[in-house]
Amino acid sequence: MDELIAKIGNDSTLMFTGAISLVVLLFIVLVVVVSSMRVKTYKERFLNVQIDNQEKEKLIAELQKELQVLKIKNAQNEQELQQFAQTKEKLGLTEEALQVSQREANAFEKLQSQTKSKFEHTENMYEKLQSEHKSLQERLESLNEENSKLRVNNARLLMKLETEARFASQLNNRSSEQNGKENS
Repeated sequence: MDELIAKIGNDSTLMFTGAISLVVLLFIVLVVVVSSMRVKTYKERFLNVQIDNQEKEKLIAELQKELQVLKIKNAQNEQELQQFAQTKEKLGLTEEALQVSQREANAFEKLQSQTKSKFEHTENMYEKLQSEHKSLQERLESLNEENSKLRVNNARLLMKLETEARFASQLNNRSSEQNGKENS
């Protein structure tokens, strides 16, 4: 019974229905009283109707306030629902962007690892080529030194050959002059 009363007290529709039932019950009681005591009942009826009207006005005012509160609450709920839908949409877009970013990050990591391995390979080749270049440079320097020595040697030999050729040609000239003198 207490649960029913608490339920009626919490539920405005049941309260309204209960109030209407109470009014109907009062009306029936009034009809019975009118038939038994007409004169007295007119006065009481007038007073009861006045009290009922005041109560109904209070009840209507309370119900209107509750209706306003419910309308405000409903508007807030609708706004929250719209915000929730927007948030859900943003979340979906953010998740898609995150997945795209993760795919791009994975691709960049793969590219980075490939580039790193290529760089390491190129670096190793560079070091090998540098050491080879150094050894070739040393060889070139030694060959240049040997070449310059050989040029100097060749120049000396050429000079010797030229002097000997002059000397030989002078000897030939002298001997041909002497032979020409002896023959004459």
